[in-house]
Amino acid sequence: MNTLRVCLGIAGLWLAVAAFAAGAEGKRAGETAYVRVPDGPLYFSAQVMALDLTRDAATQAAEAAGRLLSDVAAAGGSTATVARINLYVAGPADIAAVERAVMARFGEARPTMTVVVTSLPEPGARVALDAVASVTGEAARVRVVAGGAVLPAGAKVFLSGLVERGNGMVEGVGRTMDGLGAMLNHLGLGWADVVQVKAFIQPYAERAIAEREIAARFAGGSVPPIVWVEWTQNQPAEIELVASGRTLTPAPAEALSFPDFPGRSRSARYSHAAVVAAGTPLIFLDGLLPPSDVAPRDQWKPVFAQLGTTLFEAGSGFRYLVKATYYTSDAEARRVLNDIRAVYYDPARPPAASAIGVRHVGREGAAVNLDLIAVPLPGPR
Repeated sequence: MNTLRVCLGIAGLWLAVAAFAAGAEGKRAGETAYVRVPDGPLYFSAQVMALDLTRDAATQAAEAAGRLLSDVAAAGGSTATVARINLYVAGPADIAAVERAVMARFGEARPTMTVVVTSLPEPGARVALDAVASVTGEAARVRVVAGGAVLPAGAKVFLSGLVERGNGMVEGVGRTMDGLGAMLNHLGLGWADVVQVKAFIQPYAERAIAEREIAARFAGGSVPPIVWVEWTQNQPAEIELVASGRTLTPAPAEALSFPDFPGRSRSARYSHAAVVAAGTPLIFLDGLLPPSDVAPRDQWKPVFAQLGTTLFEAGSGFRYLVKATYYTSDAEARRVLNDIRAVYYDPARPPAASAIGVRHVGREGAAVNLDLIAVPLPGPR
């Protein structure tokens, strides 16, 4: 199981490439631009926090990262096979210390990472994180394990964030989950195929209500990890899913395809779902942040330029983006997002996506941040 990691130096564009065997230590310098993972079992963790929530943010971050890596090891992975970290911090003042504490746990084997500021599930928590990691072993279906769930090798399905309007959290989450369930059913899949639920909710204080509504859809079966993010929109919830596509019939004919769904019109800005065929590697891109001295409406331009460069170096392209999560902390930046996507995306195959308003995106002065997954261009590499 080889994982290819490519790094971009902070001062400019240069490459340091290393092949990582599972369990091996990696050698990199600078910021990780992307991690390429071959088709194989993937572990999606739950949102992990420290046990001792009386400590400062950096200490909590170190403990949470240690707990996360223990869960990864128990699932059959290692520090070197973690491809993606999503880092959630309670306050912007803690971001720098939290990032240092988490990266210290990974040493030189740094994964890609996105940071947002959000409320957290436990009172007193200053930081939480979740991860995606390559693991060993084979399974015919999704396997929910302690601390997360394992997605088997084979086809993978990414459902865009869905918002179904409702009166309050119960109705909003319920209708949204039912809409996602109908999309799964149209693909010949069910709730047992889901490996992760990511829920963007407001008010965050009603998280327990949302959790009950989500869990109810699994009808007493194993509930996969649910990742929580506070959002600033005016609806109770937007929810996205990752699912196994091993039982898709017919099997996907292309490495990356974007199915249509009855009653849902196709958009030129995003696809309702992206299907990655069996045998296709995934490319996890590092969080993309703009310069801090650029006006919010103009921050998308350097971000999409950087995205194009990274995709080129990763052997991918805009037509081969699988999933995009756009975090924004500014209303004007959110309005401009649709315009910039029209410039860069093929309207016939934009990625599955979620556009999420948050309080802070991980860098002072920045208003946007991107969490992205891609696949390689067709043909030999």
